[in-house]
Amino acid sequence: MNHREFLRCPPCLTAARIPAISTWPLRATALLTTALLTTALLTTALLATALNPVSSHAGEITLRDQELATRLTVGYAVRLLDMNGDKRLDIVIVDSDRILWLENPNWNEHLMTVPGQTKKDNVCFAPADIDGDGRIDFAVGADWRPFDTNTGGTIQWIRGGGDPSKPWNLHPIGEEPTVHRMQFADLDGDTRPELIVSPLMGRGTTRPLFQEKGVRLLAYKIPADPVKGPWEPQVLDDTLHVSHNIAPTDIDGDGRLELLVVSFEGVHLLERPGPGPLGASPWRRTRIGAGNQETAPNRGASEIKRGLLATGDYIATIEPWHGSQVVVYTRPEGPRPATGEWLWRRQVLDDKLLWGHGVVCANLDGDPEDELLIGIRDDLSPQHRRGLRVYDPQDAAGSTWSRTVVDPGSVAIEDLAAGDLNGDGRVDVVAVGRQTHNVKIYWNETK
Repeated sequence: MNHREFLRCPPCLTAARIPAISTWPLRATALLTTALLTTALLTTALLATALNPVSSHAGEITLRDQELATRLTVGYAVRLLDMNGDKRLDIVIVDSDRILWLENPNWNEHLMTVPGQTKKDNVCFAPADIDGDGRIDFAVGADWRPFDTNTGGTIQWIRGGGDPSKPWNLHPIGEEPTVHRMQFADLDGDTRPELIVSPLMGRGTTRPLFQEKGVRLLAYKIPADPVKGPWEPQVLDDTLHVSHNIAPTDIDGDGRLELLVVSFEGVHLLERPGPGPLGASPWRRTRIGAGNQETAPNRGASEIKRGLLATGDYIATIEPWHGSQVVVYTRPEGPRPATGEWLWRRQVLDDKLLWGHGVVCANLDGDPEDELLIGIRDDLSPQHRRGLRVYDPQDAAGSTWSRTVVDPGSVAIEDLAAGDLNGDGRVDVVAVGRQTHNVKIYWNETK
């Protein structure tokens, strides 16, 4: 059984009750463009509601849920990686006091760090071959102390030893209060990735606005000897406030990576100003979206990913910070201005949620476009529950969208990941929970 809603953007959504069954068919489409408008612009009513509609573009997508035996304290982050070289993607998870991976296909647990090895809470990680031995290592952010902008925030990296039954070796990198997100990306084009670290708040800032200082967005080049160091941070930007996430991407197709950053100020594109050391001068900052500036004290945007369309791309966010809107930006027509803002078209797809926290763009149906997957952490009401939601465009312009609620109430989603777990050529989805303390696979069984 399937319950889908068809929306004309800007939408006014009415969430529906979804039966708690183990398989949810989702209709695939030929185009995924998500769009954002503020709540004040939600004026167009629900276009239609249908059960098992016939798709004009592709076959139906079917997701089947499987809850794994692993129990978490808080599943802060999840990645899908081949951890043992068997050409299968395993599930790697940051839990509050340990880091572990679940071995495909039986999902047996392997501990990488144990309680006490890092300072609670672990909050983020990023994979890369840091020491050049051909095996995956991880940078780890720990000592997570929400709203403590003066202390805490350890940055370290871990690597496996010869005995897989023993915890991985830990090596310090540095400290930064409220360290919150990290990624490896080759920002200077030397084929060696840098570690990008994004704290949540500026040092020494105070509630509720955190405006005294900007967030120090840092980049660390991997030293010649990553064990001995030193790891030297370079400041890419320190002008934004309450920055919840980053997304390295090549936005203009020139072969060089830029950074998408969300903050209280909205959605910004950061570009390297020219050759030379990464932190020699501030990166060029261009606003491409205002986010939600109608709310207080939380405003702007949080979470960000970029997805592909048959004829372009889109940027997906949650708005405002820890917000209640699913939002996408699509490129404006015409050339980019030489200076000033480059504002993309903003549309709100959904405003019936509480604390959106996971965003993934992934191709679930094999058509040219990425679907937009959103993880909701909290229940808004008995009718609008936490869990996984999938958004599909119904036309090339993105003027009509469908929304499907998957497995409502089952996972208080803190993070999502997508990848082909069983080698069938279809992208599956993994969700990790906070209050629900669980791990779930959503197997893609699209025919």
